[in-house]
Amino acid sequence: MVCSKKGLLVASVAAGLSMLSSVHAQGTSGVYLVEYAQGQLSPSVLSSLKVIGRNGNNYIAQGHLSAQQVAGLEQTAGVVLEQDYGLSLSNNSLDYLRNSSHSLETLNNSELEPYWLRATGINNLPVALNEIPVCIIDSGVDSEHPDLPNNINGYHSVYSGFWNQDALSHGTHMAGIIAAQGNGIGVKGALSEGVARLQVHKLIRTAHGKNSSITGGSLIEAIEVCANAGAKVINMSLSGDQYSPMTMSVIDRLTYDRGVIFVAAAGNHGSQIKKWSGVHDDTLHYPASYHNVLSVGALDTNGAVASFSPANQEIDLVAPGSKIISTANRSHYAVQRVTIQQGAMAEESLTYTQIDLGVHSQSMQAALPQQCVYTLSTADAQQQITTHALSYDTRVALNNAENSCKSAGGEVMIVNYPHSTVGLVRGLDHYTEFPTLLVHQMPNVSDFSNVTIKLDSYHSNYVVGAGTSQATAIISGGIARLWSQNPQWSRTQIINAIKETSYDLGTTGQDNVYGHGLPNFAKALEYLHAGKTPACPQDWYQNKPYSGGEQVTYNGIIYTAHYWNKNLSPAESPAMWQAEGECDTSNSSHSTPTDGGYSILDFSGLEEEEVSYSCKGLSLMCSGGR
Repeated sequence: MVCSKKGLLVASVAAGLSMLSSVHAQGTSGVYLVEYAQGQLSPSVLSSLKVIGRNGNNYIAQGHLSAQQVAGLEQTAGVVLEQDYGLSLSNNSLDYLRNSSHSLETLNNSELEPYWLRATGINNLPVALNEIPVCIIDSGVDSEHPDLPNNINGYHSVYSGFWNQDALSHGTHMAGIIAAQGNGIGVKGALSEGVARLQVHKLIRTAHGKNSSITGGSLIEAIEVCANAGAKVINMSLSGDQYSPMTMSVIDRLTYDRGVIFVAAAGNHGSQIKKWSGVHDDTLHYPASYHNVLSVGALDTNGAVASFSPANQEIDLVAPGSKIISTANRSHYAVQRVTIQQGAMAEESLTYTQIDLGVHSQSMQAALPQQCVYTLSTADAQQQITTHALSYDTRVALNNAENSCKSAGGEVMIVNYPHSTVGLVRGLDHYTEFPTLLVHQMPNVSDFSNVTIKLDSYHSNYVVGAGTSQATAIISGGIARLWSQNPQWSRTQIINAIKETSYDLGTTGQDNVYGHGLPNFAKALEYLHAGKTPACPQDWYQNKPYSGGEQVTYNGIIYTAHYWNKNLSPAESPAMWQAEGECDTSNSSHSTPTDGGYSILDFSGLEEEEVSYSCKGLSLMCSGGR
């Protein structure tokens, strides 16, 4: 038997410890995650921290610590210190261009049944009978979108603002995939009929502006809030390459204590060339690669693995992730193209990053007064690159420059920097609702009296997306609809049924490209109704508590627990475990394309139209190719 995902987590833990050692400089000030027991920390340290989660009886807190505080905590027995880390919404594309033959505007008056509903068998499931709350940890949701359900609630956070505002449309896109309603307009989501309840925890405020980055501490807090609000499925279409023991411990606890199913995007860092070469060792991304998280890859519209989908030993499932039409934030204007013209000279295209909220950036052609161009100093640019922040004085100067621009009659603010000396500045620690662009190489302008800037923007109620983000939302929605048929089923029963009945699209059995394959949720329902159990119990996992009588598989052998235990491996703890014999993998019930014809995987539909994705970037905002 091949050890499946995360059974022992040896490779993951080793990789994680390696990454931690590379980023954790002893005694360095910065933002940290701290795990501690009551009474271990001094009042001065506690005043710097905010409790965001739990690990057993210990607290997990986040805060900015001085070098002296860090050095002291490193010497305190029993305290675990972890430098906070960054994540991003999975690199993705949302297409805001009007389609030539099938305009997305037609969806305001007609309804599309997306191809992925058929490809996954979701369309053959009964309506959602019982409420299975799904929490979307993302960029917020346009909660008043006419195609989304009424039962949406959320959490306002101090670092990202109101949950029902979505400057990126990413969270709104996920919400539509999961729960767009069958109401005669737009698209249908997985929970289009019956009961649908969404919770939203917002992690990003603007495209690349202030608080646009996602920290590990914020993710932990979001997970805790989602679980405490009753979520049974938590969708995380975000990823980063740093392993975090604290984040994993929170996920493990909520998995076993609350029965939550976590679903996350595997990332969009796959290589087509490596796949062609048979090399399937793409970097592990988290939270997808944690033991108790379903890591989701993406398929293209031909049913093959998408070029961007990563291949590694942690992939659990795949789902359609190309040309996915779903809901968008109705007030979000994405800048498509920016040009500048000096007098009678030819137009020059600018490379840029959109900084504003995207709510006022309509297409425009306007004069560009000199007051509307602000140049960062070399020190400012270097500080932004290294710390992702600007000084207070610089942010005040930017606000003053914006006011001067408005007074001069300007309609867009340009921020540039000495690109040749500092390299690329990808974002800006600046919050604004005024159209603002970070320009990566500003042309020389000697006379601003005759300079014109032109912005081409677009927005729609619906957009096309591509990425493992979309595939993740499809799996989350399918799980919620399947589980709604009987909320008494456990998370283990649900996951086993999905894996046992998935279409085995790669090499026989679980593989690094397709995982267990493409779920067929209708077959999973049949499996559950039949009361089937897997031929082999789940692999033993070091961070899971086991009760007496519970069975696991360890190194190909089935063991039964004598008593309650945790972190005691079956092979090394005979007093706690009884060996029962070898695990039998010969009667796997995986579906394959041959059992019903590959035509079952119906990828046809409006989404087949060729479109070009022009809004690329980790934050999903158009960035002029950056």
